[in-house]
Amino acid sequence: MKKISELYVILEDVPGTVNELLRVLKKKKISIHAVGLFIDTARLHVSDPQKGLEVIQENGYVVELRDVIRVDLPNKPGALYELAHKVANAGININNLYGAVGAKESKGVIIMETDNIPLTLDIFKNDKF
Repeated sequence: MKKISELYVILEDVPGTVNELLRVLKKKKISIHAVGLFIDTARLHVSDPQKGLEVIQENGYVVELRDVIRVDLPNKPGALYELAHKVANAGININNLYGAVGAKESKGVIIMETDNIPLTLDIFKNDKF
């Protein structure tokens, strides 16, 4: 578990918007490690967040860097529940969460934004995910 920066991008709700956003990242050879796409926003964990921010801004998008937490979570029943339960017991709100894991993979990636990132990291400092 570690703090990372994600790109939070405002999108127009029209065909081709996501395609264009992904094109500008591909053109600058910025890899996408995790993505959450919603009606009018994208959340991207990329290989170079600062470069991604600059490239996306240069192409006219409204974008900001946000602190989030990356968790390499075991692919087992209840793993996400255990994470959410510990966060809730600490009185921390999960604002956003997205991720994925292949059925045969041993771990998946979860990107989580909470209302208290330092405390969230602290309560998991001795956990082995």
